[in-house]
Formats: sequence, structure tokens, C-alpha cells
Amino acid sequence: MEFKFKKPTEVDAKHIATWKYEGKYSFYNNDKTEAKQQWALNIHKEENTFAIYNEKDELIGNCSFDFDDGEFILELQMKPDLTGGGTGTEFVRAILNFGKNTYNFNEISLLVAKFNERAIKIYKKLGFEKTEEFIWKVNGEEKEFIAMVKNY
Repeated sequence: MEFKFKKPTEVDAKHIATWKYEGKYSFYNNDKTEAKQQWALNIHKEENTFAIYNEKDELIGNCSFDFDDGEFILELQMKPDLTGGGTGTEFVRAILNFGKNTYNFNEISLLVAKFNERAIKIYKKLGFEKTEEFIWKVNGEEKEFIAMVKNY
């Protein structure tokens, strides 16, 4: 699969704002809270944020590379109907390669909900290591999270 990274448009933002996940993954729904909905609707205004398209120019995800306290933090989403379909490793690898080429970081970290075993498996496969576990109130719920880091 080919991945293209572009600055999100307002149309992208409107699509991303409608994304709903099934079962326990509904925690990630972009309309979960008013704040999450506003984030999604304004994603096109965020710096270091990218819409991800496939070779057919279909929107399939988004990512951001935040720089905070001297470290790069990755955030990403895959379109709900593509999750669990076996393309996650390729998707995350493409994001990491794009980020490394764009920002030339030596280390990148991310946060993932502890229940999201599919994502954790992919991150470990791509060289991320767990650094800590903690409880975080996000999207109106207290959830267990894992912080992970990848060194180059």
C-alpha cells in the first residue's frame, strides 16, 4: 500500500470528526466528548499534523508529531473500517518513516490505552519499548495507559 502525507483540509477534518470505532475501541470515537469533537473539526489548523491518503487518494488516517519538553510525541489514527485488517504495521511504519525523514528525530514516544493490545503489538514489533504505565482521565474516562519510546 502506498501512503501520502498531506496537510489536512477542512473537508478532511469533517470526515475525521465522524469516525466511530466499534466495541471497546469506541473510546477513540472523535465525537466522544465536545473537546475531542472540536479537536477533530479543527485538525486542519494544527501544526505538524497530517492527513494520510492511500494510492487511490482516499483518506485513511491522520498523525501528528508534537515536540514537547525536548521530545517528539507521535499521535495517530487509522480510519475505523481499516482497523484490525492487518495493515496496521505497514501504516505505522510509513508514519514513522515520514516523521523521521521530516523531523530527523533520534527518539519518538507515544501513549496508548493499555486495552489496545493490537496497537501495542504493532508498536513493539516496530521497536517501541514500554517506559511506564499510568492512569489518565481522557475523553471523560479514567483509563490505564502505557507510555512507549522508540530510539533510532
